[in-house]
Amino acid sequence: MSPVDAVMGRSQTHDSSRIERGNRPRHSVDARTRYAGAANDVAPREFWQSDWLAGLRKHGARAASDARRLGLEPLVVRVDDEAWTLRLREGAIEAIAGVEATAQVALDLRAFADLVGERKTALGLMIGGRVEGDGTSKERFCSWDPVLRSVLDGRAVYRPGDIALRALDGSNLSLAQAFRLGERSNEAAHFLTEAGFLHLEGVFSEAEIAGLDADLALAVEAASPDDGASWWASTQNGDRYPCRILNFASKSDRLCELLGDSRYRAIGEILDDGHEPGDSFGEHFEELSAEGLVKRVGSVEGLACLPWHKDCERGGHSIFCSSLTVGICLTPADDAHGGLDFIAGSHRSNISRPQVDEGLDLPTVSIRAATGDLTVHVSCVLHRSTHPSSDERRVVYSGLALPGRPGDQARGIERSALERERAVIGDGENRVPLRAGVGAGGAEGT
Repeated sequence: MSPVDAVMGRSQTHDSSRIERGNRPRHSVDARTRYAGAANDVAPREFWQSDWLAGLRKHGARAASDARRLGLEPLVVRVDDEAWTLRLREGAIEAIAGVEATAQVALDLRAFADLVGERKTALGLMIGGRVEGDGTSKERFCSWDPVLRSVLDGRAVYRPGDIALRALDGSNLSLAQAFRLGERSNEAAHFLTEAGFLHLEGVFSEAEIAGLDADLALAVEAASPDDGASWWASTQNGDRYPCRILNFASKSDRLCELLGDSRYRAIGEILDDGHEPGDSFGEHFEELSAEGLVKRVGSVEGLACLPWHKDCERGGHSIFCSSLTVGICLTPADDAHGGLDFIAGSHRSNISRPQVDEGLDLPTVSIRAATGDLTVHVSCVLHRSTHPSSDERRVVYSGLALPGRPGDQARGIERSALERERAVIGDGENRVPLRAGVGAGGAEGT
């Protein structure tokens, strides 16, 4: 089955939160349109002359409009000895054999297959060191990525007005809401599907949080810059510290107990997708994982905070989204400790990096949470964190993943490979693509 044949025809630019099941609405954030493990290899010429043309026949007019609005310029994609030029010509997108532009990127065959199958985005390949080219060419490569998805998956690039945020009664959705587990369940499920995030108050006790906070302190003390299991940041005073503890679930028995608790598992029951405890950030494996984050006042270097991004921005959206990322607040999230912001409804569309940088017509919501509260967000909502002004911020992130589907040929990408990739993101030479203007925007949790 080709990638185009695997598309199930579901658009994210409309409200997909209410799918009728029996006599009641079904709340879902399952956006998958491709099967895991399918179509591992593809020859470039065969792709450009078959799947690509099939995609253009179905979605080419809208994709060309997307490319014009984004102002995309020609790009040469070279795979081994073959070169193809992507360009707009006479109002249409085309891919022609040969070199017809100065901007060029080079991929190997496996990287190209990962790109067109959306196992990796252009940004994901860059972070993994799998793209050759100068800075301008790599930036243009990332700019073309949303339009590739527009052609191949029919996931059109966002236009102002595409998304409305509505309450259950059809009125404008109030975004200044917090919920409690087991209360207003239908409203909470609707809010999560509409807005892409949720604030759950008072889930864990003061004693439970204190124990978890103590475990994080021990993990921070034990971390070293070359351990391959932590990211490091520096303050303006020159203090260097581990801002992110990877694989924290393996370092805290208390955390594992909480993630197996009925209160935590109940988060996966808010929606009707069957979410179960799994990978923290939708990175395509079922085993439990978690990360501990520390943000100190005056951090000026490192990835203590990231700009706007989606958790799936490095790849896998059409195969694995949407998982739920859960933040356990060890300290408050507020102006003093640093907050967590979301662009409401942004999980429901294909949004390019320049659109984010220029500003969207969707509302930004700043979460203000207390110790013991949880934040929940779907893997493809735009989010970021803000720096603390006076007090250190600490939070633990884990998640809940969608169950596999009968058409999946494999559950996902090997965990060890993904963990290595996440570890190197914190290295200085890998941080450049994460800055605004080139690639992933940001969030505290990914």
